[in-house]
Amino acid sequence: MSQKHMREKGTFHSPQIPKTLRSDILIIGGGPAGMAAAISAKRSNSKLDVVLIEKNEIMGRKLRATGNGRCNITNVNAEGFSEVTSFLSSLGIVTKTNDNGFLYPVSESAADVSELLELRLKQLGVKLYTGVTALEVSYDSDKTEFVTSVSMGEASSQGRSANALKCTLYSSALVIAVGGKSAPVYGSTGDGYRWLRKLGHTVTRLVPSLAPIECGDTDLSKLSGVRVHAEAKLFKNGEEIHRECGEVQFTKFGLSGICVFNLSKMMKFEPGDTFSNFEIELDLCKDVELGEVLKRTAERVSNTNNEFLESGKLVDVFKTIYKEGVALEIIKQSGFKADEDSLVLSSEETRDKLVASASALKFKPTGQKGWKEAQCTSGGVITSEVDQSSFESNLVKNLYIVGEVLDYDGFCGGYNLNHAFLSGKRAGASVSDRMKTQA
Repeated sequence: MSQKHMREKGTFHSPQIPKTLRSDILIIGGGPAGMAAAISAKRSNSKLDVVLIEKNEIMGRKLRATGNGRCNITNVNAEGFSEVTSFLSSLGIVTKTNDNGFLYPVSESAADVSELLELRLKQLGVKLYTGVTALEVSYDSDKTEFVTSVSMGEASSQGRSANALKCTLYSSALVIAVGGKSAPVYGSTGDGYRWLRKLGHTVTRLVPSLAPIECGDTDLSKLSGVRVHAEAKLFKNGEEIHRECGEVQFTKFGLSGICVFNLSKMMKFEPGDTFSNFEIELDLCKDVELGEVLKRTAERVSNTNNEFLESGKLVDVFKTIYKEGVALEIIKQSGFKADEDSLVLSSEETRDKLVASASALKFKPTGQKGWKEAQCTSGGVITSEVDQSSFESNLVKNLYIVGEVLDYDGFCGGYNLNHAFLSGKRAGASVSDRMKTQA
């Protein structure tokens, strides 16, 4: 049985971690940032003893789910794009770019990317331990080393099982790459924030980001499951703060889809703000000249030589333009009834109201899906406390902080993965160079 198949079946086991382990560099977290840090460190100095621990039984578990499993790996507009793509290319990851500037592996398989990164780690000699959960992190200033207590074995994520093996890891340098609080099913539980606060760092308010938006005051029963192409706009206190085109998905609770996720990122709450301060408008007229369609319909139904015996209902006019649920919502928000006679379209004022409704279909946010469905964390360790060229802590020497645990949340479209790879790659190279000068 192949290692890949064994891993998928949950029967693959990494080597058992020693009761006590010392290393030059310890990296906590086997996601894209942690793997990039380990690869970069070993490449810069192959003699370094680099250890990477991951709480899941497989590396890159969350990475494997990105881009609906296709792995939107970076974006041509992301900061450090060339640096990231050069790094990925050097590892053998071949990418392609779509019309929006999103980069994917040619295979369109996030699992392939994760497995290739793991292969490179092993080829470089990085010591990998999966199923190992870091419990506490501290810094011994007298010995100038980091002390990390971990548990491996049954229920290691809670560290309470009698069957769990407790170990202590000592390292000259420490890279924290444990992610944030989003999508906890993949192992991100926010432990890193607690450790970093104890080490003196400031952690800003943590909220889910890139998440579906709830619109609980609207009956969406006839819209649930419908997808439309729209320009979505977010308003706060009547002022537009963001707009984006894309596919919007209606759900039984509200709105979803990439452009909606990006609106959720822009919902910033000041003291006293609530969801009632925000409003979303969907412009559904980007692909159709609705005014002209309604005008031609009005001319047809009012024609005395009309071959059809009945003029039909207002909702029937929309049947080849929008799905029924969308049409019903447009008509309702314009102040008309779906079963009204389509002869009402003879009024230019009526047509204008319908076009205005379709061009700015309104929804009031009442909430946002939480950590379980959010794609990333907004908030984290403030960037002023971290050197952005090396991602070394400005407060604790030889401590490196990378990926989602930092106060960074980019838009959908590869920005967050780009940041993970960029921060990890720079941190790995920097800590390796630091070790060379200290040798």
